[in-house]
Amino acid sequence: MPYAPGIEEFVSRSNKAMPPDFYLRPVAEQRELYLGLGREFPYELPAGVDIKDDSVEHEGRTIPLRVYRPADRKGRGVLLYIRGGGFVVGSLETHNTVAAELAANSGLTTIAVDFRMSPEHPFPACLEDCYGALSGVVAEADRFDIDPERVVVCGDSSGGNMSVVLCMMSRDRQGPKIAGQAPISPVLDFSRWRDGGEDAPLLTGGEMEYYTACYCPDAKDVLDPYVSPLVRGEFHQLPPAYIMGAELDSLVVDSTTYAEQLRKHGTEVELVVEPGLVHAAVRARQLSPNVMDAWLRYCTAAARLAGVAQ
Repeated sequence: MPYAPGIEEFVSRSNKAMPPDFYLRPVAEQRELYLGLGREFPYELPAGVDIKDDSVEHEGRTIPLRVYRPADRKGRGVLLYIRGGGFVVGSLETHNTVAAELAANSGLTTIAVDFRMSPEHPFPACLEDCYGALSGVVAEADRFDIDPERVVVCGDSSGGNMSVVLCMMSRDRQGPKIAGQAPISPVLDFSRWRDGGEDAPLLTGGEMEYYTACYCPDAKDVLDPYVSPLVRGEFHQLPPAYIMGAELDSLVVDSTTYAEQLRKHGTEVELVVEPGLVHAAVRARQLSPNVMDAWLRYCTAAARLAGVAQ
């Protein structure tokens, strides 16, 4: 399976900026290396997007947010964006341009969630922060000038996991109604990685084993339906989905299996497995026309789930 144009260079440069064994280093160094990926692949913020830091309160906690509002909005739908990083690395800054482009390309207000991270705060801390953000934004819909009936949850990798699980949590808790879900390369079965696993470009089995241990220091949590929904999750009454997978990603099976479960339970789903792409390829959108095309289609699909006419 060959790389798409530009992906071989992307993999090489990524491995130099953040070596495959980075997870063996102290957590603070891991996070600094991850910031270095942003310097290796710099992006300009899109014009016409107003960016402001904000927060909401939920059950006694303050959840930090970053709000991206395009000048020419296409409606009052909202995209709730949850970044990737294995629950361990990343910040609002590392995904700032991604969230801003999502707002610009979709024409919708996009709200990025800042959440507590592992290993300092393991499961379910970050997930509860994201649920708190969802609940708080919906409760303050007028202040954010959004339609609480048109919330779409978006996220990549571990953020894709949380976007999927938020749909299940909100259903189970009779919480906010979610109009759609748009996970990118979600990891949905951590039981595969408890003892390592296969290596793929930019995602090794050792890295996944490390993330699993950080997120679930109590081994029994690995099988929790809100950690590994493909193992014990329930798939009824979930919102329509657009799932973006990558052909050369070891997590692509999670995307295909999740899509199968959604269809089996009557949920409308569009699954796109992008040929020749690797894990975290969205960062390569300036290097690869294939990635840029996939990214623009993703943004359009997320907007469609939020009610934007195409």
